[in-house]
Amino acid sequence: MTRRDLLAAATGAAVAAATPATASEHPAEPQADDRRNWFRRTLVGIEIGPTGANDRDSLYMSKATGAEWVRLLLKAKAEYGVIFLKDMEFAYYSSRVARKCPNLGERDLLQETLEAAKPHGLPIIAYCQIQYDDSSWRAHPEWRMKDHQGTDLGGRLCFNTDYFDFVRDVAAEMMQYPIAGFHFDMLDFGFAPPVGCWCPRCREAFRREFGSEMPNGVTWDEAWDRMLAFRARSNKRFEDRLQAFVRSKRPDISVDFNYHGYPPFNWLPGQTPAIHAASGDFVTAEGLPWIFGHNNVSLLPLFLSAARPDRAVQCVSSRGVWDYHDFTVRPVAEMTWEVLTYLAHGAKYTMVDKLYYDGAAEPLTYERLGEVFGEARRKRDLWGHAPVPEVGIWYSLRSRDWYGRDDPPRYLAAVWGAHRALLQSHIPMGFVLDELADADRLRAFPVVWLPHAAIVSEREAAMLDAYVREGGKLLLTGLTGMFDRQGQPRGEWALAATAGARLVRTHTDRRDNYLRLPASVKSGAGAFLARDVPVDWPMLVYGPLAELEPAGAEAYGELWTPVRSTNNLWVGHMSPGTRVGPAALVRRHGKGMVVTVPCALDAAYAGEYRMPEHRLLVRNLVRALNPAPPVEVRAPVHVEAVVTRDAGRRRWVVHLLAFTGAPTFSSAAFPNGKRVLPAMMEEAGPYEAEVTVRVPFRRLTASGPRARVSVRGGVARIATRNIHEAVVIEE
Repeated sequence: MTRRDLLAAATGAAVAAATPATASEHPAEPQADDRRNWFRRTLVGIEIGPTGANDRDSLYMSKATGAEWVRLLLKAKAEYGVIFLKDMEFAYYSSRVARKCPNLGERDLLQETLEAAKPHGLPIIAYCQIQYDDSSWRAHPEWRMKDHQGTDLGGRLCFNTDYFDFVRDVAAEMMQYPIAGFHFDMLDFGFAPPVGCWCPRCREAFRREFGSEMPNGVTWDEAWDRMLAFRARSNKRFEDRLQAFVRSKRPDISVDFNYHGYPPFNWLPGQTPAIHAASGDFVTAEGLPWIFGHNNVSLLPLFLSAARPDRAVQCVSSRGVWDYHDFTVRPVAEMTWEVLTYLAHGAKYTMVDKLYYDGAAEPLTYERLGEVFGEARRKRDLWGHAPVPEVGIWYSLRSRDWYGRDDPPRYLAAVWGAHRALLQSHIPMGFVLDELADADRLRAFPVVWLPHAAIVSEREAAMLDAYVREGGKLLLTGLTGMFDRQGQPRGEWALAATAGARLVRTHTDRRDNYLRLPASVKSGAGAFLARDVPVDWPMLVYGPLAELEPAGAEAYGELWTPVRSTNNLWVGHMSPGTRVGPAALVRRHGKGMVVTVPCALDAAYAGEYRMPEHRLLVRNLVRALNPAPPVEVRAPVHVEAVVTRDAGRRRWVVHLLAFTGAPTFSSAAFPNGKRVLPAMMEEAGPYEAEVTVRVPFRRLTASGPRARVSVRGGVARIATRNIHEAVVIEE
């Protein structure tokens, strides 16, 4: 069975129904009686949940009240609330199925919340935890996940057991209340080894589906390929069964699942980008700068919108500085930047507030969120319009799993670096998922970039070749297409005919490799490479590279491998040693163009040895492929540009989002390693931007207070100190 067959079997109709070629506008306001679409007409909400799970004192959650929660939701100008009702130990409503939190006594937090919310028309969504249900794990050994040796995996419950019946019964109880929807959390297999599940139920189900026995552990062979598909099917079936049950009882309420198919997650949680994003009425995922970094605030909604092409996307974060339960409150400026960045990318936003141990809420959180959410709601007409990207970043599931394997950054660093370089170059982008890629999806992007997509199938290579022949522009970096479907080096390069070059060899033994642009490049056809990039300089591009020979393409620049040495303390930091091939190859192919840079330009920009020149070279490559976009932004590197078009009102909305944080520092003393805390943004800073408009327009304005705009010809200059500035271009 091929990967495509496995994908089709795993996704079924759910993914088929979610694969339109282009994104559509968010509907303005659905009919009021369509309750399940509450998420379409709202922008911002708050999830409220406990800290801890204790039945041995009288304090835990004793101060929690539904009336207070609703009062604070309204104070924060939230448009909905997500309320913890079943976690790893307790129910927080009057359940006959799950054990109720003892300190609530006869009180029912769900009933209290709903009664307080009703006069305000505030939708209340019920939170229900699936995985890491410790109370069920202790009570039902037969539901536990097992490793390949039969050992129970702590806290993990098998999706193929009767645990489903328990979750179904909990959901049935909650549906007796007038909730607006469900948020089901943690449909994963775990985020670290050991992996599961090899329980008797799974072994029998695997045997029925594949006609063979499960592999004996993680084997990275054809049997493991089937195992990865089986794991993805198992939690997807659980989701589909649960959603179908809710639909059968309460078709008027929504369902969403916490999703872990996006970077930086790999195969361990058992979710794939397209399959699991298709579950539920919308896809929900956590951004969390304190785990994933500030760039993820941009990457996450872009990725989710590609995985869920109907653009029903929710991004989640936390009010804390370091984790969910630290009881800190971030500054208004930082939360404003984060929330409005998500909204600019077309997502809705949920802030998680973890209560104090006693169940009391932190009032300052809601006071500050009132400022943030108030601005978001005042700017409602600026959000949700169709994105106008220049570059589609290709995301390879096969490379994630079979090239990255147990080292996710081996592949994902290139994806992170590609996004970061484009973001800081103010080049609008989107993602192209290999699971959903087709000719129409590729045509939505003037440029498609494959950053170190090591595994490219024959079908994908043919599709990419056709895209270029029809006029598309292709950028290939790293070792794209140079490994087979199981992550081993290929004999023939999958994209050789398209790129017009022959693969001589890959160099993966050393990572301190170099790229050099000779001075002569500035006077020839390759001059575009050297804009703001020093010539005759060995630029460290940390990562693997490939040695290519032109076979129809024009070659520019040089790649160098380092000097080899074995008796040097700094053996990982050596001088350039041997020239091994060109740095860039450019080929006209049909009506389009292919540029190949066979080194880790992208991954280097996300790594410890990143330099501005990596980004500048990326910008030069994209501008060579797409020199005159309809709207082009120049701004400082800390400003992100999001270009959208409101077709209904015949206008473009260009969002400028500025993060101005203080310098970071390392909290670990030498020589015990580095631990750099993320920057914190306390105030807005002034900056200037330039917007070049290459489409006819009658007026250009900036929406923010005190912004200054001057327009001359097709170029607008904006001076502002607003965290979010919207430049509105009326056709």
